[in-house]
Amino acid sequence: MKYLLTLTSLILSSATAFSQNVNQAQQTIDTLCSEYFSGRGYVNDGDIRASVYIADRYKQIGLVPLSGDDYYHRFSLNVNTFPTKVSVESDSKKITPGKDFIVAPNCPTVDKSDLTVRLVDKSLLCDKKRFKELLKLDWTKNVLLLDTLVHDKLSQKRLDKLLKKYNSNVLFEVKKKLTWSLSRDQSSDVRVYFLPGVLNDKQHISISIEAQFVEGYKSRNVVGMIPGTEQPDSFIFITGHYDHLGMMGQNCIMPGANDNASGIAMILDFAAYYKLHPPRYSVVFIAFAAEEAGLVGSYFFVSELSKYAPKLDPRKIRFVVNMDLMGSGQEGIMAVNGAILPEEYALLSEINTDKGYLPQTKKRGKAANSDHYFFTEAGIPAFFFYLMGPYNHYHDVDDTAENMRLEAESYNGAFHLIRDFMNALMHH
Repeated sequence: MKYLLTLTSLILSSATAFSQNVNQAQQTIDTLCSEYFSGRGYVNDGDIRASVYIADRYKQIGLVPLSGDDYYHRFSLNVNTFPTKVSVESDSKKITPGKDFIVAPNCPTVDKSDLTVRLVDKSLLCDKKRFKELLKLDWTKNVLLLDTLVHDKLSQKRLDKLLKKYNSNVLFEVKKKLTWSLSRDQSSDVRVYFLPGVLNDKQHISISIEAQFVEGYKSRNVVGMIPGTEQPDSFIFITGHYDHLGMMGQNCIMPGANDNASGIAMILDFAAYYKLHPPRYSVVFIAFAAEEAGLVGSYFFVSELSKYAPKLDPRKIRFVVNMDLMGSGQEGIMAVNGAILPEEYALLSEINTDKGYLPQTKKRGKAANSDHYFFTEAGIPAFFFYLMGPYNHYHDVDDTAENMRLEAESYNGAFHLIRDFMNALMHH
């Protein structure tokens, strides 16, 4: 019901002036980060629900399918998931998934109780007597917690010796920051990462993780188009991924506000803008799935483009604008591929200097860090834009809509800069 009410509100606001787009964008982010979408991953059909929402928005705006009778480009992938239980329990303190620990994305199922934590740090490794005692432990009842963020040659040598004798598949490590990801395979080894101070030496704990490896999971990109008024066989692509990391058990959601509900919000803004201001070239809008699993959705789209849209000549794709991490902007915009496309980057920089939309533009070279990459590999020019600013939550439980509130000046500045850039490309 909340989803339907939100969609109705968005439909009614679609014809408002574009000075209000930041409010609609924030509403889109709030919706995509709600519990209904379960982090837009592979638990509770999170990514499928998100694809339906985006397709509904395409239809409401008035986009036409690029190919076939619907907006979906379908593909499948293998993925490791944690649909039910992920817990580390202790009698002495509460340990919260996502806040205190994360599991390795390729972690298998494990269920062990009454384990004793054995903290291994530099001081222990450098203490010959304590180190020898550690080597004698029964690893069916003990688990190593490695705090080796600072080590030297001696401690590293002894750590290597210890790990050779360690005959358990469960290993804990201390990390300064908990940053999660996805895996398309499953290991036989259990790895769990804790923030400093969460576990103590000789603490008694139980661990229970239920992992489900899904083969041939069916996912889909969401693709729509606005035909061009003057050169409909030439194209600008506007892209970004809608998926995120989903859930690590039923009590831990990774909402993905900046990454990348923010990019989807701006894509939908551009769709509404170009519907009201018909473009010279045809503009294709793609919300990619499975980016977080290794750019899977964009890989399949580019590799299957001739089959999926046989009438589209890839040589007529003037440019791909990929948007990922678009929730900030107070410190400017980065153009990945800017260093290898100097003419287009100079155009972007000139527009920003002339209009003062954002504090600065910056450029980087080629990188396989978002969905622009396989277009670049296919010889299709592309920029990956991300906004720079103080917001620093990434791949964690705190990348929430509540934490990421769009700033109107930065959001509108980025929107107008990218709009002017694309419109200029259509006249070059």
